[in-house]
Amino acid sequence: MPDDNDVSKLQVRANRGGTIPEISGFLGDLETAYLSLYQLDHLFPASRRRWRGPMPPEFYFELGFPFPHIPSHPLIPASDSVIPGQRLVVTRIQIESPGFWEVLGSLNPLQQIREYLNDRHKRRQDKEFREAAESEKLRLENELIQRQIWEKENAVLRDRILVLKEVGYSEQEIRQLIWAQVGKPLAVLGRHQDSGLIEGASTPTVKVAA
Repeated sequence: MPDDNDVSKLQVRANRGGTIPEISGFLGDLETAYLSLYQLDHLFPASRRRWRGPMPPEFYFELGFPFPHIPSHPLIPASDSVIPGQRLVVTRIQIESPGFWEVLGSLNPLQQIREYLNDRHKRRQDKEFREAAESEKLRLENELIQRQIWEKENAVLRDRILVLKEVGYSEQEIRQLIWAQVGKPLAVLGRHQDSGLIEGASTPTVKVAA
């Protein structure tokens, strides 16, 4: 069983109701972002405990990384890779003004989603972002993701970056991997802010049964 400290709730603020395709698309994109972050959070620490010194090439093939250079494609998110107690579960829904979507899952991925949505919500208030073309928005999204990872005290992702540096990945290659594995899924999730379906997010207290 996962430790209770590894479980968290996330409330995503809802501005309005939506069509069935909108709602199912939002929930699907939320789970995809969660799974991508979950894999980074759980695969790399296990690898560091298992091996002393440089990781063998087989380790990277298992993760879907080419070896030894540019990670040309990300890990493949799969719900089967998540232990049952940390699957993303919808626990409460409140559709009104204001409403929310509440989910339960692994602590670190949900914290990173919360930070991204809140930082992006602030970014959307900037004139530069509102008036940007779609291609320019992707560049701004990438800047936001990279700043969150490289400038903030994000211990979870910094640990993964250290693993990649230890085995010879360059900073540019790591940035490419982070965009593919973290940035792109989060950017897709962020589009639901642009449509007005959701806003920012918060982390309510999880009540653990005695």
